[in-house]
Amino acid sequence: MKKQSMFFGVLLVGFGIFFLLNELHMSIAAKVYTWPVLLILIGAALLTESALSQDHSNLLASYILITLGIHFYVSEQIPFWPTNISMVVFMVAISFLLSARKAKSGFFQGGTLLIIAILMMFSDRLKLFLPKVEDGVNYLTTFWPILLLLVGLYLLFFKRK
Repeated sequence: MKKQSMFFGVLLVGFGIFFLLNELHMSIAAKVYTWPVLLILIGAALLTESALSQDHSNLLASYILITLGIHFYVSEQIPFWPTNISMVVFMVAISFLLSARKAKSGFFQGGTLLIIAILMMFSDRLKLFLPKVEDGVNYLTTFWPILLLLVGLYLLFFKRK
């Protein structure tokens, strides 16, 4: 089976089940008929295609869609689930680490994003524990996006192999 038809077939089966649950007015439909579940379905279709064809080129995209879908779904269901932007960075980091197991690349990127996400999550608490360096932490938390921008530009234009 061609790669595209495999993905499209799995996607249509997933969409069919998704919409059928809603049309049959099943009790579970109210909880699963949401846009995060669509992200999970698309990611699962990509993951299935990747697993069946032994082509790992779509692993990262599939894991990103699945983890973000799970995050947004769970944040609607569980009131104490963190909803700040650091969770999106955290989910992308987890996706890099999951895909790195098969693709054998992406451990560094996943680890870097994981550290950034953890620093973002706990930046307020970091200020409390480090009162003497509070000014430095405030300065760093204000301008850290510039550091990310500069590192990204360096990787794009100067670190080509």
